Amino acid sequence: MKFFYALLSLLISSLSFSQTERLFYYVEKDSLLGVKNQNGKIIVPADITWDTIGYNDTTEIKSSIFLLSFKNKGDLYFDRKGNYLFKTVLAALGYSDFHEGYILYQENKKSGLANRLGNKKIPAIYDHISSMNFGYAQYCNGCYWDTSKDEEHPPLVGGVWGFVDRNGKEIKTTSRRNHPKDIEIKENTFIPYQFKYNKKEKQILIFFEKRKNQIIKIYGFNSSDEKLFFEIVEKPSEFKPFYTIKTFELYDKYPSGADETYPDYKIFKVSEDGKKFYVLYTDLVNHEKYSEFVERKTPVDSWIQQQLKVK
Repeated sequence: MKFFYALLSLLISSLSFSQTERLFYYVEKDSLLGVKNQNGKIIVPADITWDTIGYNDTTEIKSSIFLLSFKNKGDLYFDRKGNYLFKTVLAALGYSDFHEGYILYQENKKSGLANRLGNKKIPAIYDHISSMNFGYAQYCNGCYWDTSKDEEHPPLVGGVWGFVDRNGKEIKTTSRRNHPKDIEIKENTFIPYQFKYNKKEKQILIFFEKRKNQIIKIYGFNSSDEKLFFEIVEKPSEFKPFYTIKTFELYDKYPSGADETYPDYKIFKVSEDGKKFYVLYTDLVNHEKYSEFVERKTPVDSWIQQQLKVK
């Protein structure tokens, strides 16, 4: 019995620690960047980075996994225990950001997709894979960048192409449209609509559908297709306790999603209970030694009312 209580006490202590442990970047001379916890314990030893501007001992890490860009090792992701997870790919093209909760990673010169928890949902078995868009990603094997046509922006040519869903399952295209939001990729070839929702999630989307015409008045359209969709692309988690709703506009029948890095009022968040609705924007904050973009949010209905007054 004493052993049982001792084990229970140890378990409770461990859980309490995992829930309260806070992580911070730390900077050492000669552009060395690492991660410590609130007690000063080193989680990831400092290594040479490109630039330490924007980092200090009070910069807290509020995510399940985090990025460290090391000069001699590349852009690496770690979990909160300091375990190395994966290396991101194609950072120069902007693919190292999260899209719909997924990020590209690379292993053995192959590419896949991982989620915000660091789980490799789509294994690195492809020569190329796109970022997640409208619930699916396009891949190819045997393809290559043809620099003979354009050295600076070479096209990706050749190989076998296909599509996978958020779980890495192969998507079979159809010869006809079975859902209004099926995507036509070429004549008589459609990608089936990928999103499925429970009752609460459907109610969240109804909130935005009821305000669609007002939101369109604020946005306008950038394409002659004149179609706007709302989709839940991320669900609440420990460090992100909100649903993320992304807007998509059709461009020549192809869904173009809003920029998640700089949302510009085209990304929305909803509280976990589905009762509080916000629109996101970025704000440039100037500190003594550096500047950074900070995500802000404001209630959707207040934003709509304010914007329509301006219109």
